[in-house]
Amino acid sequence: MRQLTLRWTLLALLLGIGCSGQAPLRLPFQGLSSHSVHRFFPDLDGRENAIRYGRWRSLESAWNRGVSLELDRVLEQSLLTAIHRLPAFPPDAALCAPRFSREASTAFGAVLEADHLEREIADAMAATDASASNTKTRIERSLRRYRRSRFALSEPVPAPVDAALGDFETARLLLEGDWLFAQSAEDLAASSFREQRWKVKASVDRYDREVEAPHDSIDVSWYSRHAPDFTEAHPLVAAALDCATRFRIEVFQALTPPDSAGRRERLKAVERRYGFR
Repeated sequence: MRQLTLRWTLLALLLGIGCSGQAPLRLPFQGLSSHSVHRFFPDLDGRENAIRYGRWRSLESAWNRGVSLELDRVLEQSLLTAIHRLPAFPPDAALCAPRFSREASTAFGAVLEADHLEREIADAMAATDASASNTKTRIERSLRRYRRSRFALSEPVPAPVDAALGDFETARLLLEGDWLFAQSAEDLAASSFREQRWKVKASVDRYDREVEAPHDSIDVSWYSRHAPDFTEAHPLVAAALDCATRFRIEVFQALTPPDSAGRRERLKAVERRYGFR
């Protein structure tokens, strides 16, 4: 009797769900283009997640205490630890940079929106059903979503970047990470999964070799320089992602002073250059 009652209860629940008119629950990996880098290129995904952790922790530390060679050594070790650990999932930005997210919400939102765009573009190209038309449609949709955001960056008049940033190991490590993002976009722009696979592996292997001794040049045009095929196919997206790289560099540069008032004023000036306030 108890088993019969249980069966009728389960049947009633199933019928109730089916007739409720509500959409089914969306699973985290539902859809062919959602999280496809995580699913099909875990070696690349882990390194990009480590870079994202490094970006947010560096911004939080710089916002709270400025940038110094002493703090830089601590951040460098933290970032290298994350790179060697290879986190399986991206960070929660607000948890990694709580004060920066609350007190510098405009800059925080701009970095976060650019990160979302970068992820969506990579997932579109790595999807199992990727084709010239599907990928173009998804990338254009992501770009439209990004441009509608109040945190979308406008293209500023180019400003000089302080070459002294090359003295900071953290900045050099993060810029090496920017190279990986751009190079992987070029790799994923390949037409077949097999070609994508070996190209991404070669880029990951090169990143692993160079991350221990990153280049000291402060390059601000990663996509146009290292992803020519991707840039030719999607010039507006490449320009938007290069703009986001320049913005992160300028924000980090603005947060170098030791006094908090100076950091706030310099950050506001950067935000104004990029169309905010």
